[in-house]
Amino acid sequence: MSGAFEGRAESSSPTAANCEELLQQGAIAHPDPDISGAGVVLAFILSAYITFFMVLVVYLGGLVDSTLLRPVDRQIFHIQPYSPSRRRPQLHASVRKAVLALSDQQIVTGIAIMGAGFQGLRTGSISVYHFQIVLYLAWMSSSVHLSAITLLGTYLQEHRGIMIWRLCGMSILLVMLIIGLVPTISNDWGIFWWNGMVDGRTGWAIPAKCFWGKLWGDGVGPDAPLGFIILAISYIWKVGGLFSITSTAYNRWVRSPLETLLVLLLKVPATHSDSDLHPRLWLWLFRLILGIALPLFVILECVSSFAASLWISLTGLLFGTIQVLVPRTQMQPLTGSLENTWGFGQLVPLILLIQPLGAIMEHVWTKDQSGLHRQDTNHTRDDAATSSFANPFELDTGANGKSSLIQLISGRSPISSFSIRDKKQEMKALLFSSKLFATLVWLVQAAVVTICVVVFYFDAETIGNQRSNNWEFILEAIAAFAIFGFLMTVVLSPFSRTGKL
Repeated sequence: MSGAFEGRAESSSPTAANCEELLQQGAIAHPDPDISGAGVVLAFILSAYITFFMVLVVYLGGLVDSTLLRPVDRQIFHIQPYSPSRRRPQLHASVRKAVLALSDQQIVTGIAIMGAGFQGLRTGSISVYHFQIVLYLAWMSSSVHLSAITLLGTYLQEHRGIMIWRLCGMSILLVMLIIGLVPTISNDWGIFWWNGMVDGRTGWAIPAKCFWGKLWGDGVGPDAPLGFIILAISYIWKVGGLFSITSTAYNRWVRSPLETLLVLLLKVPATHSDSDLHPRLWLWLFRLILGIALPLFVILECVSSFAASLWISLTGLLFGTIQVLVPRTQMQPLTGSLENTWGFGQLVPLILLIQPLGAIMEHVWTKDQSGLHRQDTNHTRDDAATSSFANPFELDTGANGKSSLIQLISGRSPISSFSIRDKKQEMKALLFSSKLFATLVWLVQAAVVTICVVVFYFDAETIGNQRSNNWEFILEAIAAFAIFGFLMTVVLSPFSRTGKL
């Protein structure tokens, strides 16, 4: 092996010949506690999870602004919106202050650590292992901001200055993360050991620069797009929700046309189910179409809920955590105890986590002077910006309490409307009073849990060894949900208002 890499990787920039040799024999691992030390890793992960669980507790505790909650949150999950008359405004403001402090701290450190990683990538001084740690620690910082946006959507909309500079920071970090993911697409990235490797060496210790623009003949890893997709969905979902124009465009060009198409498809058999010509045949045709339409309605409602934002945040956190902790565990025998030694560089990041606690105490003990104690005057604001249906809480559900879905769609209900838009509103009120609809909503949550458990389990088991082909598990789980949802709807709809005459 070339002497250039007998010592630390920082000694020189790798050449193509060096990289080719290292990809055959591996490289010697060296610890770097400033990147992968226990305190550094723990500080990033703790701040991300503290923020997420703070948002989760706020959600379950009824401290989320009413404009951020959707019908699924209120009617199915029974989450109460925040109301100053029922909840302590000072606690509400303190939580906001703490989340803001955490997100402010992490956006700066995330950009800083990615900047340091790019410098090491440019000079060839950072290994695959340490660049992986840098990349996904910055991912943790990104997750903190996405969790914060989930909770602070209304507040940021009302404080444009605060929102703009945070969006600038998030945009910079997003670009850096996308660029940082580029070398990870190689099938040879992050392999702990392979046949022919010299004892005491590892693929994790190869300079990360060797993979910049190089696939080395083994192609792109099958799981490589997963990181890009999770990142893109997370940012589009959270940042897009801050602007009414994106919600309006989604509803106008995606959701509303799809819902209208489903209603029109259901209307044909619903209308003929009361005719003299094969009424039972038309009824079962309606139920078969409903087996496709109802799960789609459920998914459309679920993706607009606050709970969906929590799932997106948790998925990103778990993915990033696995990408950090599994390689670090694999490298412990080769890097020794230095990365677990608690020195100055390990303690400072953890001590800085006290800052949000100080923000909470400051807010609890002082009167609000910054406008954070916002009285929720929008408690009954229409949810039409994010849902093409009207708010079911504003509908007179008592009038159609005994009407079935077929009667509403076909026009045989005494309150049925000729307008497609009004018809969809009436349908929504009926669906949210249906146990079958609620069951399908919970089935979606179970499907998400199942996908996460299976994908992340195999991901953790295969990191450093082989590609896990997560796409197969994801597609199989989606297919299983579609089949199970279809069968459940067809079988149970005759006993529900959704499928009765």
